[in-house]
Amino acid sequence: MKAWLRNHRRSALFVGATLVLPLYLFFSLVGSLVSVGGDYRDQIDAIEPRLARMRGLIEFESALQAELDSVGGQVADQIYPSGSGSETVAAALQSEARRVLADAGLEITNSQVLEIRRQERFDYIAVKIVARGELAQLDQALSSISAFRPLIFVEAFDLFPNRQSNRRGQTPEQTLTVSMQLMSVRSAL
Repeated sequence: MKAWLRNHRRSALFVGATLVLPLYLFFSLVGSLVSVGGDYRDQIDAIEPRLARMRGLIEFESALQAELDSVGGQVADQIYPSGSGSETVAAALQSEARRVLADAGLEITNSQVLEIRRQERFDYIAVKIVARGELAQLDQALSSISAFRPLIFVEAFDLFPNRQSNRRGQTPEQTLTVSMQLMSVRSAL
């Protein structure tokens, strides 16, 4: 056999390559199948917690629905109802926000209804208001806003001190200019 290998090197290499090539292809295929199987196991492991969560939700669906129904009444006084039009709610929000700030003693210098952001279940209605007054008035206005129903959220808040002249004999009063972006929610359903 050794003599044949020495005399027929090309043939020996060809026969060896013919035997090694199928072995290489077989092990490549087995390796890729094992790798794919590991990927599938990872995906299954990632899905199992979701399935357990869904089974738990299905199991407690009636209890969750009862709790959701009890919360629904509490939410109704926190947002504007869907029966009101978005533009009507925007005008009402602007009017009420101006009234709350004016009742606190702030002088309204500008107000503007911003673009309505529509989402799946809610419309987010925003108003930008610029007012001038003292810090105590601003504090009272923010307290009134937090107690207002339907809820009014403060999305953006910028505060600037106003310049005062230094005249002798006058006690300097610190006035502020505040720019607020207020937002309220309307049910879209």
